[in-house]
Amino acid sequence: DSFINADLIAAGLSPLAPEKELLNASRLFLAEIQNRIKARASFAFETTLSGRTYLKLIKQLQADGWKVELIYLALPNSDISQLRVAERVKHGGHNIPLRDIKRRFPRSLVNLLLHYSPLVDHCQCYMNADDEPVLIFEQQGQVRLIKEPTLFDVLIQGAAYD
Repeated sequence: DSFINADLIAAGLSPLAPEKELLNASRLFLAEIQNRIKARASFAFETTLSGRTYLKLIKQLQADGWKVELIYLALPNSDISQLRVAERVKHGGHNIPLRDIKRRFPRSLVNLLLHYSPLVDHCQCYMNADDEPVLIFEQQGQVRLIKEPTLFDVLIQGAAYD
């Protein structure tokens, strides 16, 4: 099993200024995903889910016999996300502009709830705001089992849809 992380790739390319290597790191990240697929080697990667880029890939993998699992670590709002980014920057990670955080936050939740969780073979969504993540829901296909209704409502509010 292997975890592919574009941020770590960027840090490896330029330890003192990884933000300058994000484009190259993205290319290497995508190439590594393809390498793992060709080798039929299990892998995991991190994404914000703010886009729908991986929907086609997931469908292709499933058609080829892969089992696709999604573990989503949610935050209650974009303010907490902004604090997490600031903390990451303190430790040498790359920055994300506030406007991008605010734009991506609801998109990510909408994509999770409407597009990705029904598509993957198994989805688990956790609230990751405190010391221990809390399972909000699990989903297989169209069957969603909500474990924490109050936290699920937080997701719905964050997605700005009902």
